[in-house]
Amino acid sequence: MMTFARRTTLASLALLGIAVSGHRTAAQEAPSSVVHAYGRTTVVVNTARAQAGGVLAVTVRGGRWATASVVFDGHRGALASDTGPLFGLIPVPLDTQPFEHRLSLYFPGGRKRGGATTVKVPIPEGRRPGIRRALTPEGVAQANSQAALGHARFLLRAIRTKDARAYQLRALQAPVAGAVSVPFGGLEDYGMPMGPMKDGLMGEHHRGIDYDVPVGTPVKAPGGGVVVLARSLLFSGETVVINHGRGLMSVLSHLSHVNVAEGDVVTQGAVVGASGKSGIGAQNPHLCFGVYLHSANIDPEAMLDPSLWGLR
Repeated sequence: MMTFARRTTLASLALLGIAVSGHRTAAQEAPSSVVHAYGRTTVVVNTARAQAGGVLAVTVRGGRWATASVVFDGHRGALASDTGPLFGLIPVPLDTQPFEHRLSLYFPGGRKRGGATTVKVPIPEGRRPGIRRALTPEGVAQANSQAALGHARFLLRAIRTKDARAYQLRALQAPVAGAVSVPFGGLEDYGMPMGPMKDGLMGEHHRGIDYDVPVGTPVKAPGGGVVVLARSLLFSGETVVINHGRGLMSVLSHLSHVNVAEGDVVTQGAVVGASGKSGIGAQNPHLCFGVYLHSANIDPEAMLDPSLWGLR
């Protein structure tokens, strides 16, 4: 039978946020985090935005490594040391099921200095509202054209740009002021299959967040980086893709005009164009802001959350 003193001790530990596992104890560093001990190092996984379509922020403290590889449910990522401990953002794909998943970390250095460990990360259930849209007969014909498929390949190639450099070491910022009118990830019903015609990465879901802003509203770079695409595409209209480094991309769609060219280096907050209603996917004047991380489409609002970058 458990004594009163032992019950009191366990209750106190729970109130203090102490995780008890076997013979090890580790203080949780944030209300929404998983803490895992690996030798003399500590792996902290911020799960505040861990729902499907979200992101995990992974920090490794106390290690001697400059880099590490990460695999989450078959999706690869990486950690790097820029201004402190190892840190990296890992996407949680939109089709991730709500249960406990494995996050595996691989440290370089062979048997003596390297190694691997696995952290179990709970992914909660997340529900996203659906969206109904309509295309004109002319829009349907354009969406089914070879030109539309070719333009989708332009977008895919830009999203999959590889760059080990980091141009952005803090949270992204909203490209325009105002509330989000259409959130990320809901089923998008055009009355016809649209996945391959848009970019082929996420199926029939809304691939960004929409801001209902007047035509001509200045659109700012969500973060620093290199412009890897700045051109007109059939579905997304005047489109800008910014490579923020290490697999992080911003996509700004349906602009009225673009102020930058491919290859330009931009700083966070620089004006890259103006909002509009271009492209057959635009039903009304608005800006669509999308984010891709290691080629996985994720919720831009997660990347606007500074707490994900705060455990460094």
